Amino acid sequence: MRRMRFCRTLAFAAATVWVAGVAVGFAALERYAVEAGPARGTEARAVAFLRAQQQPGRALLAMAVHPRCPCTDASLAELGDLLARSRGACDALIVEYLPSSPPPDWPAPGDHRELGGVRARVQPDRNGDLALAMGALTSGHVVFLDASGTLRFEGGITLARGHRGRAPAHEAILDALQGSAAAVPPAPVFGCALQEKCAAILPR
Repeated sequence: MRRMRFCRTLAFAAATVWVAGVAVGFAALERYAVEAGPARGTEARAVAFLRAQQQPGRALLAMAVHPRCPCTDASLAELGDLLARSRGACDALIVEYLPSSPPPDWPAPGDHRELGGVRARVQPDRNGDLALAMGALTSGHVVFLDASGTLRFEGGITLARGHRGRAPAHEAILDALQGSAAAVPPAPVFGCALQEKCAAILPR
């Protein structure tokens, strides 16, 4: 009888530890999903570069991405949604991280990507230098210049890591495209670090 009670107690303790471990694991994943990455202010040289990419009288959305970050697909999907909702009022530039010495399996950057019915140009970013000048330390970082070339927004357009969902910046950017002079507040960026080591920890 004592042996049976001991076994039951041991089994209950083991089950409790397992449930607690699962709960802690889920809590950690949930916290990671909503934990934003770092960012910093856009440098004048990046603004000058992006202005040089603009067509006369056209707004520009530039997004810095890491091709091996699993959050990148969600970020690009949200960018596509934003471009589609802009009804052709905005152009797009994808600033894609490229290591100085890419491994053989590194995805080759194309010249263009189709996003929301808009043909977005792809700018290979050797060592992430342009992204850093854009203030982007995290994949999915967006810089928005209005049609006059004024920097109006820098930050993220997703609600969590790897998850789609319109962030408040969507509506503010659309309002700016329609002529609103209201400030577009910065927003957190959800993604992985725009660094070469990201490729080693996030294989795809």
